[in-house]
Parts: sequence; structure tokens; C-alpha cells
Amino acid sequence: MDPKWAKKENELPVYCISTFQDANTKDLDFDIKIFENLIDEFKFTNQPHRHDFYDILFITEGTGTHTIDFVTYEVKPCSIFFLTPGQVHSWDLSKDTKGFSIFFKPGFYLMDQRHKRRLDFPFFHSMNASPALYLNCLIDPIVKQVIREIYNENQTAEFGRENVVRAYLDILLIKLSRYYQSLVKNNNTGQMTFQLRELESLIDTHFREYKRPSDYAGMMNLSLKHLNKICRVGVNKTVGRMIQERIILESKRLLLHSNQTISQVSYHLGYEDNSYFARLFRNKTGFSPDGYRKAFLNVPNQA
Repeated sequence: MDPKWAKKENELPVYCISTFQDANTKDLDFDIKIFENLIDEFKFTNQPHRHDFYDILFITEGTGTHTIDFVTYEVKPCSIFFLTPGQVHSWDLSKDTKGFSIFFKPGFYLMDQRHKRRLDFPFFHSMNASPALYLNCLIDPIVKQVIREIYNENQTAEFGRENVVRAYLDILLIKLSRYYQSLVKNNNTGQMTFQLRELESLIDTHFREYKRPSDYAGMMNLSLKHLNKICRVGVNKTVGRMIQERIILESKRLLLHSNQTISQVSYHLGYEDNSYFARLFRNKTGFSPDGYRKAFLNVPNQA
């Protein structure tokens, strides 16, 4: 399939679910692929790219590395990776790598289930949660079994297929959430954890237009003092630092994966003053924006 079917954001491709769908799954906000078939048919996925959907990648065999937003993770059997819309990722895998890739949009999972909250799941966040989970497949084979049931059901044209797939997906997310919480140290209360996730989601949505910590405290109907306390206890950061980290992450994505000039990157991030953005970037990374690009890419000087 031609990668031009993907949506583009500048030079970095942003793929949508329809890019990978066939007649059997056309127009659904969900799909599941056998991973080895996916990377063989859609070879363009071997290059850095983004999605506009959530992706659960379950590796059953093989080894290698998976780089997500500039952090490289080991790939091995029974490893799971959770990708949030907008994250940049790429991989370097052995030829024997096998598994499944599950695509879905929030609307598919949440349909007619308003009591469900995507924020209940700790792994779908790009700032303060690891996107990698390593399971011991001998402990609980149900995860692999549920994924296979999702795949088999999705291949049918039976009545209620979407409802059955949605139910299995619910079971899978709950199971994986239990594993994740048992393996990742987290001493926060349930309410505090949810508030942190809500803040992360708000920053991810609004960081280009709202950069003051007080803006987010207002959105959450909390005092800035209380919100800062939640952040310090939860992730040992202030609200301001979380905002800046999200800005710097997006800066790196654009500098390394687009042909935008430094001025265009600055404007894209909501800064009309190019010099202010350059000072912020240098302060947080030790590089000027142009210096960072030159350090990691062989590109011409851009004004």
C-alpha cells in the first residue's frame, strides 16, 4: 500500500486506521493485524512515523529495539508497547519477530459506555508513564488468548462482531492495567493518579495555546498550589515543568522529523518570538534548536 494514504503533518507521516484496513474492516474505528504481516505489507512503517489512533503492540517472538519519542526499549517475547496518538516511533527488529498490533480510536472503546474513562488506564500517556510492559507469559496465558479471540472475531462478519470485539478489548485493557500497576511502583492514591492523568491529557491537548500553569489549574477547578502539590507528590515535578517538557518533546519531534525552519517550529509551538523559544530550548537541552538538529541529523543550516 502506498504511504501517501497516510495523513501528513509536515514531513513526518501520521497514519490513520484506514491506511491499514481492508474491505472486511473498512470504516471501523478498530483493527487488529498479525504483526509480521503488517510490517511485510506496509513497509513504510519501518520508518519513523506517528498514528492518530491508539496502538497496542504485543510481541510473541523475536528480539530487537523499539524507539518511542527518543527513548529506546528492548523488544523480546511477551513484551507489550502502548502507543498514544502523536507519539513518534520506529523499530529495529529481528526477522523472526511475530505478534499482533491492535489499533483503535477512543470512540470505539467508549461507545455507549460513558462510565468508562480512557484515563483509567495508566499506560496511554506520553509524558510520565513508560509505554513498555514486559510480561511473564507463563504466569497468565489469558492475555495472549484474549488477543487471539479479538483477532478471530474481527475476521468474521457475524452479527454483533463489534460488540464482541469491544468486550474483549475491555477485558484486555483491564488485565494489562492490573499487570502494569503491579510492576510499576506507584504510591499515589486513585484520585491523585486520575488527576495527574487528566492534567497530562489537558497539557497534551492545549500546550501550544496555553503555557501558564494557572490555565490548567483553572481547567481542573483546582488552585494552582493544590495542583502543584499533586504533581510534586506524584511525579516530583511542578505543573510548569510538565508543560515545558511537553513543549520540548514536540520541539524535538519537529526538529528531527520535519523540514520546518526553526522559525516555523517556534510558530507551530505557539511562540511568536523565535528568540524566546530558542532560549527555552537551549536551557532545557543544552543545545540551540539548530544545534540540536545538526547534532542528530545531517541537514543544512536553517534560519
